[in-house]
Order: sequence, then C-alpha cells, then structure tokens
Amino acid sequence: MVTLTTRKAIIATKKIIGSQLAKMQKTFYSDEMLQYYKDDNEEHLYQEQFDCFKNDTIEYCSHNKIICLSHSDIHTFTNTLTNKLAALFEVINVNDFIIIAHLKLDFFGNRENEYNPLVNAYHKLEKITGQSSYKEAFKCSTDNLGDFIEILFWITRCDPAVAEYIFLFNEDETIQIQVCKYGNIHLTQLHQEILTDEKLVSLGWNIIDGPEFDNFSNDGKITGRQIKI
Repeated sequence: MVTLTTRKAIIATKKIIGSQLAKMQKTFYSDEMLQYYKDDNEEHLYQEQFDCFKNDTIEYCSHNKIICLSHSDIHTFTNTLTNKLAALFEVINVNDFIIIAHLKLDFFGNRENEYNPLVNAYHKLEKITGQSSYKEAFKCSTDNLGDFIEILFWITRCDPAVAEYIFLFNEDETIQIQVCKYGNIHLTQLHQEILTDEKLVSLGWNIIDGPEFDNFSNDGKITGRQIKI
C-alpha cells in the first residue's frame, strides 16, 4: 500500500529524518543563488525548497558506504535491484519506507523529455499520486518497492530537473538509501552499523571504494538524460 503524506508531517514526527534533511539543506543553501531568485522577484520559490533549513539538527552516529551490483543490463536492472534490496531488507527486518527528497522539489520534472523509460516512470508516478505535480512524500511497503525503484532510478538518471537526492528511509529511521544516476546505492546506517562490508558481500553486493562510474555505458554518457533549458 502507498500513502501520500506531507513533508511537514514527516519532519514533525521523524526527528532523525528531519535532521538528515536539515543538514543537507544547510549544506546546499546558497546566498548567491538566492540573489538570482531575488533579481527575478522569485525569492519565495527558492525559499520554498529549503523547508528544513532553519530547523535544529541532532547528533548521532552515521555509517556511509556506496554499494552496487554486478549488473550491466539496464533493461533488467530495476527488477534485479528490487529483488536484491528486498532480500537485504528481509535480513534486517525492514518492511515499510518513507520516500522523501532532500529539497522540496517536484517529483515530476521535465515532461518534455520523451525518452521512453522516463515517460513510463512518470506515468507510474501519476497513477500513484493521482496528480501531475507532487512535492511531498510517500509511505510505502516492500510490496510497492519495485514500482518506486523503477520510478526513482529513471527520474534520477534521466531528469536533472528533479531533486538530485531522493531517499528511502525505514520507519525506524536506521537506514537511508539513495539510488544514484549510475545505478549505485548510497547507503547510510544511522546509529549502529548492522550491514558491514562482510555482510553486504555475503548478500551479493559489491563495495565501491573509489570513484563511481556508470554501470551501463562504456563512455560514461547517459542515454536519455536531458537538461531543460
């Protein structure tokens, strides 16, 4: 089941998630960029994105790593990734998720991009939200993991107009996951590190120790990625 919820509700009830978003927004906030918006009398549009910027943060341990699969067939990637993540979540007893972006930006970006996988991803997102514009958050279970992995992978990969960082948090706020444009998983464990390198390798994951690269091309070019001018 998928439930639409507001960012405000998540931030108010999930203190660690709220703190994670606040830390990122404090990092990304730019007075110089704000001035560009002010020059166009659109200051409010910039401020709206930073809905946690003034919030307090809290301190806790975090353990960060980047992991990936040995899978270079982009046509079957999201199904494979979904199955591997579902198996990982079963091991750590995670069933429910919150999906939220680091900034309050529209999940629907450049609808003029006609690249078929991206078009299909936006159609799926429209069915879930019942809308063609959505800036809030989602709650879902592992039953819906496949749909969201497909959506998040393709919009992150192909549409720079959406938020660069869209996270999956578990309800207990101990796991934060982001699927990047290269198909890698940016994993943050909050408080305690349960998924050690050894454990992840035993579950079929590779640990990335060094620069990231695209898993689906030889030249690093991402087919279907368009910047809206």
